[in-house]
Amino acid sequence: MRELAAAVRAERKRLGLSQSELAERAGVGRDWIIGLEKGKPTAEIGLILRALKSLGLTVQFCSTSEVHPPSRVNLNELLEDHQEKQ
Repeated sequence: MRELAAAVRAERKRLGLSQSELAERAGVGRDWIIGLEKGKPTAEIGLILRALKSLGLTVQFCSTSEVHPPSRVNLNELLEDHQEKQ
């Protein structure tokens, strides 16, 4: 979670966005962004995906197991699936 938090904070700053601006883009409150950037371990995955999408970041899950080769996850598809289930 710390690595994810650092990536979000770094990309937000690189884009010149305030926490409030990112919150507005992601449809969450500024306090939620603050928690995410601090590495809050209980942050809801759907909201994390929305924040990542609003920054243009992608997620890649890799397995070190020989049974499961590395794969890519389409963030937009994952977010759409999450929103449909709600």
